[in-house]
Amino acid sequence: MTKITALIIAILTIALLAAPLSAAAAPASSGEIDFASLDAYVTGQMAKHGLRGVSLAVTQGDQVVYLKGYGQAGADRPMTPQTPMYIGSQSKSFTGLAIAQLAAKGKLNPAAPVRSYIPWFAVADPDASEKITVSHLLHHLSGLSEAGYTTVLPDDASLEQGVRSLSTAVLTAPVGEKFQYFNMNYMVLMQVIENVAGQKYADYIQQNMITPLQMVHTYTDPAPARAAGLSQGYTRFFGFTVAAPQPHPAYQLGNGYLISTAEDMAHYAIAMNNQGVYQGASLLPPEKMVTLFAPLQGYGMGWSIEPGHIYHGGANETFKTFVDLYPDRGLGIVLLINQGYMLDHFLSAEQVFSGVEAVVLGNKPPAVSAGVSVKVIGWGLLALVLGLCILHAWNITHLRGWTERARQMSPAKRTWDVAVSFLIPTVILLVVFSQVKGFFGYRFNLTYQMTVMVRTLTDISILMLVGSVPDYAQGLAKLYWILAGKLHQPEEQQVLVDGTLSP
Repeated sequence: MTKITALIIAILTIALLAAPLSAAAAPASSGEIDFASLDAYVTGQMAKHGLRGVSLAVTQGDQVVYLKGYGQAGADRPMTPQTPMYIGSQSKSFTGLAIAQLAAKGKLNPAAPVRSYIPWFAVADPDASEKITVSHLLHHLSGLSEAGYTTVLPDDASLEQGVRSLSTAVLTAPVGEKFQYFNMNYMVLMQVIENVAGQKYADYIQQNMITPLQMVHTYTDPAPARAAGLSQGYTRFFGFTVAAPQPHPAYQLGNGYLISTAEDMAHYAIAMNNQGVYQGASLLPPEKMVTLFAPLQGYGMGWSIEPGHIYHGGANETFKTFVDLYPDRGLGIVLLINQGYMLDHFLSAEQVFSGVEAVVLGNKPPAVSAGVSVKVIGWGLLALVLGLCILHAWNITHLRGWTERARQMSPAKRTWDVAVSFLIPTVILLVVFSQVKGFFGYRFNLTYQMTVMVRTLTDISILMLVGSVPDYAQGLAKLYWILAGKLHQPEEQQVLVDGTLSP
């Protein structure tokens, strides 16, 4: 029972830690932003979690009022506000803006079916293929989700290959009825933009957004970004921060793989808070800007919408991004982190942002010590894996002589002894995957999640293997010995004693 108890405790601990861990910020006196507190909070959280680099910008009105880099962008490279980083799903807001611009010019109608602009567009359901509109894609109301899409494409797949891969995607909700966040919706919008604008998506974004907003260190291609000092991305391995390669699937550029900086994204935030205008450059007619932030089921054109708060952000394999707007106050926050481990996305990054947001809004931030450290969680996982390795080594050593011991067991006890080697790891895996499925909901897909876990939760993937494979191997060995007749008593020579046969 020691083993299963330890693992269940570990699983429950991780599940509990995944809940919001930062206490609500208490109101404080309004007034000037306390930049000293902001600085202290960020550096404190970085030390607590072992974060490698952070870049932060705060905007007010049409000005950038705070701009600073913290930590490292790589070996012997300081992080600066001009250091390029991947911005993840914040890229969707650029794609949404492109659709709004083309609509404002009368080149497309968001209410029109996707097939009006991509005649060959198809999903598994022929009726849905006809019904899905550009607006459905924009607002994640297409009925598609990861749960119905099992294709894993190579990073070098083309945009057309990506869109055509949806031909096998099964709807998990009726078209237009249920919000289901699905990255590939915005991949299809990239193809719509290319077909309507008559140019590559990357060229359109450069010409109509990046250049007008003077985003001089924003890139659609990693090659020039690397030349300009693209930050190294990091993940974790049992709590220790390690450098990792950042994939760049170009066919998903518009849903998660644009590259920018805190300073450039501050220009973008200013424009979003000022009717689409930055230093005289206008992205959209003012009356059309409202279409960006008109929500359907809480989601606009690449933005999540709440009263007084517009936001998105993103999470790549090795980066995390926050872009939050407070239009009633004329404030904007841009926070970029070069750490992409999944638990960092949900724990350390959220803790950093909650304090930054509190200070910027004039509230008292939670204590830096509030909430658990992802670094400590990793060390706990390492201790658990090492403990399991020791336990398995002991169990495997004691397999020697098992056949002799099994001969002395009753059939019921022998059956249980074999069954428990399969039962314990199976229960553990079922618990883990049921919790993961419950957390991701309509976004759960076994193929997709396993791919994501191997890439972004390598240590937990190792924990699952260590916690299951040795047990299954021992169970199979015992089962083989039973089926091969290894438990039969060896024949012994019999001798005649007093006229009778006796062993």
